[in-house]
Amino acid sequence: MKKLWIAGAFCLIACSKPEPPRITPHSARVTALTPLAIGIALELDVENKSPYPLVVQEVSGTLKLGAGQEVGRARSEPKGNVPARATTRLPAELSVPWTGLGALAPLAASGKPVPYSFEGTAKVGGAKLNLDVPFTVKGEITQQQILQAGLRGLGGMIPLAQ
Repeated sequence: MKKLWIAGAFCLIACSKPEPPRITPHSARVTALTPLAIGIALELDVENKSPYPLVVQEVSGTLKLGAGQEVGRARSEPKGNVPARATTRLPAELSVPWTGLGALAPLAASGKPVPYSFEGTAKVGGAKLNLDVPFTVKGEITQQQILQAGLRGLGGMIPLAQ
């Protein structure tokens, strides 16, 4: 009877559902800011607790400014490998085209850094199964970055504080 119980317990452990990968944002920085788009460089720590290697096939998401005004969407295909039972830092370069540039105007006019969040998912998986793993990255666009991008003269839309 004891052997049967041990065999049953082993089967439950061996057949248990694998733990999904976990994404922890390591860093985010604005790499470019133009009247057409904002470039963001992400570094994501991808933790794989499964006994099988995984591939991060795609990173995508939505950029929001201030209190959550959506201003654009982007995707990247980093194709990063994550070995079994390991954590890998994966870079992803995103170029987010502005779809709501008007949201930047009042924030830029405040003379303060403009907070942003990138709410995304990473498509992670193997040969037969893929999961969309959510993550959120927060940062700031500095006034200096806005000025360097030349947004001061964007048709008078963004009057920056002096």
